[in-house]
Amino acid sequence: MMSRYVLGIDAGTESIRAGIYDEAGNCISFGVSQNENIHRQHGCCEQSIEQWDESLIESIREALAKSDIDPHSIEGIGLDGTSCTVVYLDEDGKPLRDALMWMDIRAVAEADEIAACGDPALKYVGFGKVSAEWFPCKNLWLKRNEPEVYTNARTIFEHTDWLAYRLTGEITANINTTSIRWFYNKKEGGFPVSLYEKIGLGDIFEKLPKRIVEIGEVVAGLSASVAAETGLKAGIPVAGGGADAYIGVIGLNALKPGKLAIITGSSQLHIGITDKELHAPGIFGTFPGAIVPGAEVVEAGQISTGSIIKWFVSNFVSAEIKEEAESRGLSIYDVLNEQAEKLPPGSEGLVVLEHWQGNRTPWVDANSRGVIRGLTLKHTPAHIFRAIMEGVVYGTQVILQKMEEGGVVIDEIIVCGGATQSDLWMQIHADVTGKPFTIPEEQQAVSLGSAIAGAMGAGIYPDLQSGADAMVRVAKIIEPNPVNTEKYREYVRQYVATYENLKDESARLVKTVD
Repeated sequence: MMSRYVLGIDAGTESIRAGIYDEAGNCISFGVSQNENIHRQHGCCEQSIEQWDESLIESIREALAKSDIDPHSIEGIGLDGTSCTVVYLDEDGKPLRDALMWMDIRAVAEADEIAACGDPALKYVGFGKVSAEWFPCKNLWLKRNEPEVYTNARTIFEHTDWLAYRLTGEITANINTTSIRWFYNKKEGGFPVSLYEKIGLGDIFEKLPKRIVEIGEVVAGLSASVAAETGLKAGIPVAGGGADAYIGVIGLNALKPGKLAIITGSSQLHIGITDKELHAPGIFGTFPGAIVPGAEVVEAGQISTGSIIKWFVSNFVSAEIKEEAESRGLSIYDVLNEQAEKLPPGSEGLVVLEHWQGNRTPWVDANSRGVIRGLTLKHTPAHIFRAIMEGVVYGTQVILQKMEEGGVVIDEIIVCGGATQSDLWMQIHADVTGKPFTIPEEQQAVSLGSAIAGAMGAGIYPDLQSGADAMVRVAKIIEPNPVNTEKYREYVRQYVATYENLKDESARLVKTVD
């Protein structure tokens, strides 16, 4: 029996990755092309759409070049992008400005205004704070600060939607990002018009795509122009996608209640399926039909996780560690992991608050900032390295506690992404939370999730669950060490106290920075 192939495109923060998979979920080849963040001021993060264009085509070409299959044997394409990353196109479909990336948090004032408007749609944030990352906040900020861009925009949509547009020429939005970031609710009639009107965005609807596609639904066939640029076959189905982390839930096969997916990378998201609607402070959702029709989805997340590790290694690692890594033929991360693994839980009294770009949940505080607390002359780079990993997981544990307090059942945690490359970091996750962590074979779970959606669009599988059952396999399960779990309880308490005692001063400090 001949294999069948699909292409999964994962447009993340750092790069665009194109993976070719067979119908059993085996990765045939990968192409990767880098993205570059643009930080023009504090709280700002943008990316060039022209660079996206180049990276998209380059990654597809690389994946095809590395494989030994006929490009015309690929039957479908699935895709995902970062969210909430907003794109503004003119009447000719050309970008009016660089994309506002998901981690751009300049819309803090607008987020506060929206949270105070009292609209019923605010149930999705537990009637608490609204994240400055979300769609209405960014658009209100842009309308006030770049009115000419807002006025001239004929299409406003997200990263994922731009990918679908670039591949097919069709202007659409997707059910996932509209539900999780735009306050869209299909079962309650669509967009909450009253919310948008209250905040001065009542005119935005004429700029939004009219068609909203489900994950796995065919957007259209691949355009002849993209086929010519890449070598793929024109007309193959391009399936509707969603936010990268949410598509990762598919690639982890965490599509049933009781399962929680943690997608690690530059940031970290925690996403679970529930069989009932629930809303609580400190968590986002539940969002109806955001992944599979008829199911509710709950979400939480941390803005800065892997990006802090990268920041630390890029800027503060000693020459001795670099020399050791080079002499042993290892990466700097490998050496630091070895050294950090020898240290006790808690890194000998260090507490890190991982709010380098603010806090998404449970505090939804864009003004909070990073803290390294408890430093002494005894501490080494390895101490700080481990403490950053632990601080990230303390944030995860607070989120899991909030979810369970809100009624979310968490029986199984399935994880993917960059953090799984460190056995130490995965053990810290299990130890701090006191829960086992399942790690699947395919660590590019987001790309695999897109491939599964592409397989559904191509008719290889009838739905996402069938595709996930066939294409996802477990590699190992990491069990918690109860002794360490008990030790970490005080550090989690210290983590919470660090935020609570510094939040007001952090907000004051932010205002002093131009």
